[in-house]
Amino acid sequence: MKVTAADLRALLQSGAGTNLVLEGGQVLVVPPGQAAEHEGALTVASWEDVRRRLGDDAQDERALQEQAEILTTEITELGA
Repeated sequence: MKVTAADLRALLQSGAGTNLVLEGGQVLVVPPGQAAEHEGALTVASWEDVRRRLGDDAQDERALQEQAEILTTEITELGA
């Protein structure tokens, strides 16, 4: 269960209201219109949260990798 920079890029490209979730051992990008299909999944981060964390560095590969590592650590600490 590792969040990758590619996961964060996909999240950011999906737009506001989209969430990065952990479901069935997989990290998924879930747009608002599909949220009901993933009820019960653990929300890792929202589009808004990641934009706030990255600020102007949203396109910087290193910043994306760092945030992916932070989110992976947060998942691990939750015991997921």
